[in-house]
Amino acid sequence: MRKILLVGCGHMGSALLNAWMDLKSYSFTVVDPFNYNELKKKYSKKKIQFFDKKLNQSQIKDFDIIIFAIKPQVAKKVVSEYQNFEFKKNCVIASIVAGKKISFFKKNIKNAIQIVRVMPNMPALINEGVSCFVSNKNFSKNNKKIIDDLFIKVGKIIWLQNEIEIDKATAISGSGPGYVFTLIDAFEKASQQIGFSKSISREIVLSTILGSAKLMEKTKKEPSDLANSIAVKGGTTEAGIKVLKKNNINQIMYNTFLSAYKRAFKLGKK
Repeated sequence: MRKILLVGCGHMGSALLNAWMDLKSYSFTVVDPFNYNELKKKYSKKKIQFFDKKLNQSQIKDFDIIIFAIKPQVAKKVVSEYQNFEFKKNCVIASIVAGKKISFFKKNIKNAIQIVRVMPNMPALINEGVSCFVSNKNFSKNNKKIIDDLFIKVGKIIWLQNEIEIDKATAISGSGPGYVFTLIDAFEKASQQIGFSKSISREIVLSTILGSAKLMEKTKKEPSDLANSIAVKGGTTEAGIKVLKKNNINQIMYNTFLSAYKRAFKLGKK
């Protein structure tokens, strides 16, 4: 049985734990001083060990995978607590800490050999996420398969070439659900301004967005081609798209991604 230590169990950590906790070939231990009481109560019927402080050497040496699921602002303090531990042979150090590079973990954990950065996103809560990965050169094929098997439980998996790409993925897939929800919110508010109730707006907007995404997935057509097929000359869709283009929707999205990417890069330097 493989043993996993989850350091931090907030929104993303708990999403992963929920997806994995019934896997028979794994056991789970969680260290989270901030959510300790809540977590212990929530998972009281599950065979999961919870601790409100870091483990000791005799406990650490048994883990096959150690996952840091913490905020970048506290990463230095938390990760440094594991600096001098000896780990099990082929132990994986996995990070879902936004912006923090592999070199950060090598610097702050002396015996970290096999390191992988992971960027899952919020739809992992319902096993519909996408997780992007990049590892150091020491990462074995066997450990890659183990990580694949774990994260496929929460959605799609994509291995990237380098850490610049994972910072970019953080800006797109990691932060992307936030942009989508903001867009949906704008759709709904505009719908209500036109005169629909909140409940009708929610039904129309959500169904429209879900249906459009499924249509694109099924037809495999370019989004611009699908848009043009609806935008009949002189029609309602064309009128609306003209407003989006006049306000430079492409530039707005580029600036959005670029801002998030720069932030991820900056977090990695701290």
